[in-house]
Amino acid sequence: MKVPRRQRIWLAMLLLVNAVLWVIPSDVVELIARDRHTLLGRYSRTHFFWIIAMAVVFLINLYTDLAVGAVRRRRQFQVFAVLLAGVPSVLMLDFFLRNPQRDHYVRDHVAYRRPANVTFSVDAVDKPEASRTYPDAPPGYPTVTCTYQTDKRGYRNQTDLEAYDVVALGDSFTEGSRVSDDDTWPVRLAKRSGLSVYNMGMSGYDPLKYAASLARFGFDLRPRYVLCMLYEGNDFRAVASDPSRTKSRFSKRFKSYAKQSPILTALDRVIVDTFGPINATSPVKGTEILDWLPLAIPRNGNTHHYAFAPKQLRDLYQDAEAFERGPNWRSARDQLTWMRDECRKKSIRFVVVYAPSKAHVMLPAVADRLPAEKVARFTAISYGAGLPRSDIFLEELIKNIDTRETLVRRWCADEGVAFVSLTGALREAAVAGTQVYYTYDQHWTPDGHRIAAEVIADFLAGTAKPARSAEEGT
Repeated sequence: MKVPRRQRIWLAMLLLVNAVLWVIPSDVVELIARDRHTLLGRYSRTHFFWIIAMAVVFLINLYTDLAVGAVRRRRQFQVFAVLLAGVPSVLMLDFFLRNPQRDHYVRDHVAYRRPANVTFSVDAVDKPEASRTYPDAPPGYPTVTCTYQTDKRGYRNQTDLEAYDVVALGDSFTEGSRVSDDDTWPVRLAKRSGLSVYNMGMSGYDPLKYAASLARFGFDLRPRYVLCMLYEGNDFRAVASDPSRTKSRFSKRFKSYAKQSPILTALDRVIVDTFGPINATSPVKGTEILDWLPLAIPRNGNTHHYAFAPKQLRDLYQDAEAFERGPNWRSARDQLTWMRDECRKKSIRFVVVYAPSKAHVMLPAVADRLPAEKVARFTAISYGAGLPRSDIFLEELIKNIDTRETLVRRWCADEGVAFVSLTGALREAAVAGTQVYYTYDQHWTPDGHRIAAEVIADFLAGTAKPARSAEEGT
């Protein structure tokens, strides 16, 4: 049986594509820097998916193309029949395996929430997500068993009052990622201040959703204060005022539905658990640029460690003019302006609470011992443009590190909005030996939440100290 030349060429092309996918590795250094899973010690999950997908395509074509005439047509029909029966069967199985109670969010509005009136518990383990990680990865914060309880609206509250003194807006830093119910800063604030506090924080929220949740639920609680915690990471990365984000598009719904697929989730976990540990400690060229992380603070005594992604340094490196003129600040500013105006109409005091990124807090504390070349190369992973000479870059990075906070502070002063900074207090505590952020996760530890609550409570009580600069908090 002679296989036609066209079919042999097609099989050869598929074989070549498979070979190239196997031979060319992913950027392993970038995967480690971003704490992304590396499979077989050299491939990203997306890369590995294409290896598997193209291997399946090759095998199917090998089965059908190594035949001619009626035999080839019969094999093609067999493949088509399997796909026709298999795909709907998998989709039906996926549908029946879904448990609405396990869905992470209820997405019936821009201000999505968690399912109402549920309680669950998870262990927050502070270690890298990926098996392949930093050359020297010290132990992180001790494991925290976290209990989560949602109220009738799907937010994280244990009280149910008709009205609250304070409504707290924010993302995962306000909701309380990786801490238990009693350790979130809104709960600690209520205990310290004697005020009733409603936590309207939600993981993944940004200024657009802060405004949407305030409009839908917050004003009905008749608060005296609205505290909007602005996280300088994600809140300045989304063009949050884009009107298209308020529309429920099919692509968004499909992406959300697929992301919560029990079959895809289980398959992904099997692949990561099986292939992630393989070759995870083999030598990789370029990992020396990561050996300064995690940062050790303070150097002597009660030392804790802090790691962060390159994008945090990329964001902090941006100068004041570029940030002020960019779309991300304008988007956040528009939402803040709307919330301020609406609060004024209702005689509510609107307060912006500034939550700095981990790199913003930690870098000035160790600026004198940062390896300039390695920091520059680490930042370049996410920067996407040429950087100046490493020593100049590091000097500019430290100089610009307060740029975003300074601009927000100035805007608040110009617009008559109260401003509370957490940067100095968090840095001061870290230098003194308190672990305020997790080592490998970007969020605050219970102690970080405690410090945030203390600073905010002092402000509301009118006893806050003057805001500390980067130098004073070092």
